Amino acid sequence: MEQKQEKTDILRQMSSVVSHELRNPLAIISNSLYFVKTKLAAGGAALDPKIAKHIGIIESEVRHSNDVIEEMLAFTRAREMKPARVAVNAALRDAASAYPFPPSVTPEVAEDPADPCVSADPEALAYALRSLLDNAVQAMPEGGAVKLAASHEGKLAHFSVTDGGPGLPDADGEKVFAPFYTTKPRGIGLGLTLARRYMEQLGGGAAAANAPGGGARVTLSLPLYD
Repeated sequence: MEQKQEKTDILRQMSSVVSHELRNPLAIISNSLYFVKTKLAAGGAALDPKIAKHIGIIESEVRHSNDVIEEMLAFTRAREMKPARVAVNAALRDAASAYPFPPSVTPEVAEDPADPCVSADPEALAYALRSLLDNAVQAMPEGGAVKLAASHEGKLAHFSVTDGGPGLPDADGEKVFAPFYTTKPRGIGLGLTLARRYMEQLGGGAAAANAPGGGARVTLSLPLYD
């Protein structure tokens, strides 16, 4: 137990140092890029499409790098939950409307007709749903449909995201929640780990399985609001 705590402390310290050393240059890159864009647009002429494309790539990579840093810090820090009453369908719609789906991916939303409420930290739930959508979109590089659904049973409400990808390797639904596990070319494999951790902190859980019609389905569960 003592050795495990020591490793956790080292990881926490390492994440803090790495984030500090990376955030500063990323901020400098962002500021310099803003200066370049301002100068290029000063004359009022339209920006060269090739230059605009590469500026967009730089901005995208800076955002991705900052997201990785945030995930590392979130993994090593305890999050204080602030439970509130959250409508299930509204949370599902917000997640679908806020997510930057690529043109090749179509979201399909199936709301719960009863529209119950759950006890949840709105920010933690939004992060968890975004992580599920990240996982689903990355599983379909060729595009397809991502299905978001809400339902409830007993004292729990469920949020599920189903993709049209190849499904889970060996149909192992537990593996995807392991820290740093990923089969994707991008990402560090902490999104689903944190999603489950947040749901468990709120009295719920998370599970993954291959969907009957193909692809993978990840489901978040939260207690209904009492």
